[in-house]
Parts: sequence; structure tokens; C-alpha cells
Amino acid sequence: MSARRAALLLTVVCLAAGLLLGLEHEDAVLRLGVYVGSDWDAPYSDYYEVVDTAIARFEEMHPGVRVEYVSGIRQEDYSEWLAAQALTGSMPDVFFVLDADFQRYISMGALARLDGLLVADREVEQGKYYPAAFEAGRMGDVLYALPVQCSTTLMFYNRSLLAREGIALPGPDWTWDDFYTICKRVTRAGGSEQYGCYDYRWEYAAASNGALVVDKAGTECYFEDPRLEEAVRFCRSLYRLGDGHPVSEQDFFDGRTAFRVMNVTGYRMMQYYPFRLLGQQNFEWGGLPMPAGPHGGNVSCLETQVAAIRARSMHKALAWELLKLLSYDQQVQSVLYEGAGGTTVLRIDEWDPALYEDAAVELRLDALQLSRVMDQAVELPKYETYGQTLAIANERLQPVFYGDADVSATLMALQREVLAYLKS
Repeated sequence: MSARRAALLLTVVCLAAGLLLGLEHEDAVLRLGVYVGSDWDAPYSDYYEVVDTAIARFEEMHPGVRVEYVSGIRQEDYSEWLAAQALTGSMPDVFFVLDADFQRYISMGALARLDGLLVADREVEQGKYYPAAFEAGRMGDVLYALPVQCSTTLMFYNRSLLAREGIALPGPDWTWDDFYTICKRVTRAGGSEQYGCYDYRWEYAAASNGALVVDKAGTECYFEDPRLEEAVRFCRSLYRLGDGHPVSEQDFFDGRTAFRVMNVTGYRMMQYYPFRLLGQQNFEWGGLPMPAGPHGGNVSCLETQVAAIRARSMHKALAWELLKLLSYDQQVQSVLYEGAGGTTVLRIDEWDPALYEDAAVELRLDALQLSRVMDQAVELPKYETYGQTLAIANERLQPVFYGDADVSATLMALQREVLAYLKS
């Protein structure tokens, strides 16, 4: 081939590529699948401000491209709506995926694989995400979604009660032993009831002791892991401190409980309610990382909202840009953090500490402490039957926590039952 013909062919190829790129961008319409409501039951008054901010920025950066979405779809109706879109071949190009639907849509081949798009995009640095938040969009070795927002558990404490009992505040690296010792010291029955902790669950103890309940794919369980058994035994000792009294949220609001577990969203929700309506007396409270087990660390459990791209989208390059904007854009994440109940998925030390610092003053949370908690958090599994797995385990463990059932025998039987359920 002559140099002239080669040059002509190269010109034709470049013109064709440019034409295809232009066709994708010219008069393109992207559909966005979104629902109203928080993944963590938080007020969501500014939800559409988040969506509209992202769309406005996207359309400004991509002239000729429109983004459309159907408003008013409630979270409880979203799965059914999305399934109907899938049946008619009209799924959105970019859409939020509920935890219960994540594995199902992967098995259907409905979610685009994002690893290639991520590698090709030089703007996105995975290291700017909190590790567990980013991994929430992965199943096995494949990335199917990007995180948009998350919420993590913290241990909140009644500062006034601890001061009244002459107990020093625990440090950020506190342990199960520290936690149990304080709970035992403050617990009193009779006329002046006082309790150790509200809503500390065995699965939190398992996570902080380095144990998994199930694998990420939802095909294996690990109830015979000695670290999980250790977590169950610890919780049994902790729950029995109150002589069987079922500690309630009201006990905490009334100032009778030293600790309570709550996610950041729940804590932020407290801004929406006058404490006096909840019966809360005057006391100061603050937040800590979760206590560490002997084989783990100060690990919190993270729940992450993710969004994905339709596998058959005709505008994958544009869809990636929109998805990236929702997940990675500082301005969008800022509006989302301020208007929603969750926490940004991007690391504080990478981009905007002022955002966290302003919120920390309002919420009495130390921004760097929250960042450390996020750095050590583990993502709760995203598969359809995880909730049922926990329901089975909770029912079988009640006689262990509040009766005389043998721990080891119960966990062996639970391993067989849950494994059979997962395999079915």
C-alpha cells in the first residue's frame, strides 16, 4: 500500500470514528432510574436536588444530550418498576440498584461490566474511594456498579452517664473487654434501672472479630468459624447483664443506657426531631468506633447505595460519564451529603475536609475519626437472601442468648441449615 493510500485510509477511519462519537452525543437521551426514599429510612427532602444538580452539570458538560427520569417512584415500588422496564426492554441507561436486586440483575446479564471503562478513564482514581464503599459494586472479580452514598455503624455513648459513674471515656482503639467492663459496671436493676447497651448485634461482633457470616456471593456461610463462635459467646455474656430486660431505644433517650449502636444516618436523623418528644433528658453524647474483638479490629459495618449501567445501553460512553458524575464529582457528592442521610463515598483526606468539618461541628462527630471508621469498615453482603439468612440465624440464636442452648451445637446446626438454604 502506498503512503498516499495509507494516509487516505487513516483519514477515512478518523472521520468515521469522529462521526460515530458525534452521533452518540448529538440529540442523545439518557434515561436515569432513580427512586424516592432513603436506603436507611432517613428524611429525603432534598433528594431531587441531588439528581437535578447532577443532571444540570452533566448536560452542561455534554451539549445536545438530555437526561430524563421518572419522578415519584417510591423505594418500595422501585424493584417492581425496574423489573417491568426490563421485561419491556426499556431499562434506564444508568440506574440505582437496591441490595435485594443486585445479584439478580447480575445473573440476568442486565448490568454492564465496568472494569474496562474504569481502566480506560484516567480521571477516576480508585484510591480516592473508601475501600469498602468501592467494593460494594463488585461481585467476585467483576465491577458492576459504582458507589453513590453509604452509611456506617458507630457506637454512641452517654457521656453524662459515664461521667456520673466516674468512668473515663474509651479511646478509639477500645476492645470488647473495655466495652463489657463498662456495661457491667453501669448496669443496675430495680427502682433505678440502668443498662449497658442498646442494639449491639452479634453480626457486628462477628465483623469486629474478623469473621464473616456469609461470603459476598451468598453461596457459603461460616457459622462454625471459631471467631464467629467467640462473637456469639461475647454477645451472650453482654445480653445477660440486664437480667433479661429487653433494653429499648427509649431507655437510651431517657438517659438510662450507656451505649447504643446506630448508623450515621440514624444519628443525623436526630436533627429532625425535638429530643423532648422522644422523652430524652439532658445528657451529652458522642460517637466512637465499634469495639474490637481479640482477632479483629475496630470494624464497623457499611451499607452502600450503588448505581450501574444497563448492559445493552446504546450510549455506554455517555452512561459512564453520568455514572461517574454521581459517584465521583465533588459538587454532586457535596449536595448529596448535605441533603441526604448518608455519607460521601470519597475519602476525606483526598478532596474536601471542609465538608466534613462543617458537618462535624453540627453533629459533634470528629471528621477524622469518622474517616478512620470508614477506612476500616466492611461492606454488608449485597445478595437477595442475606436478610433471610440473618432472620434464620437470629431465631436459632435466641435460645443461646437468653436460654440454656449449647453454643457450639447450635452453630453446627445453623451451619447446616443456612448452607442448605443458600444452596437451594
